[in-house]
Amino acid sequence: MFTYKQIASLNETETHIYQYVIKNIPEVIKMSVRDIADEAHVSTATVIRFCQKLNCQGFVEFKTKLKLFHEGMILPHTDDEIDMILDFFEYAKSQEFQNKIKKFVQYVQKADSIFFLGIGTSGLLGKYGARYFSNIGYFSHGIEDPYYPPPIDNGRNLLLIVLSESGETREIIDQLKMYQAKNIKIVAITNKAGTTIDQMADFSIYYYVKDMILPQTYNISTQVPVLYILERVTRELQNSEEKALPLKFSSRNI
Repeated sequence: MFTYKQIASLNETETHIYQYVIKNIPEVIKMSVRDIADEAHVSTATVIRFCQKLNCQGFVEFKTKLKLFHEGMILPHTDDEIDMILDFFEYAKSQEFQNKIKKFVQYVQKADSIFFLGIGTSGLLGKYGARYFSNIGYFSHGIEDPYYPPPIDNGRNLLLIVLSESGETREIIDQLKMYQAKNIKIVAITNKAGTTIDQMADFSIYYYVKDMILPQTYNISTQVPVLYILERVTRELQNSEEKALPLKFSSRNI
């Protein structure tokens, strides 16, 4: 409802009705066609014509769709996130999880260059992971642009660490096809097994938390496990070998 094409088709008077409706949805749901016409200072025929431009047969269908649209904008009830995170940390103590961390570390140690790939929140976490790895001497680069071209140097051992909560991000899947074609190793950090990205990766590590999807498909699932995985791998890398880190000087000493 209220797509770009629908809104673009409205004339000036109908746009005035739209502006009134969108700002007063809870009230409009309870109003009659005459009430809306009076409030918007238009005729009832104009209101009906407005409804038809929104692909509704009449005012009744318009109100039904508007009610569903409004309900879809209400935030769902959230579970206690603390319990959810504690469940993850219990899983993180398991031998299965520890084995996955060790294997993740092995992929990083064998890589000459490391790239993190993700979009949205996952892209920001990828930037964080790249900086965190770089802090201990494993220089990494974070990529948030889903159309960023993959490296063309096939002579090095390259590692792509991809982050995707859903494991089904279309733009990321398209990118992975190009990385696969260049025989670049792929490690996925994702919420669950069996997704497309999981199946495309050489190795995956999962964190198994409940999805929390807001209306309009915004994902607010907790990302605490992702941060933990990135930091846990970093600490394992740091403990596994001594790396010569560059000295850090403050600007006043240079």
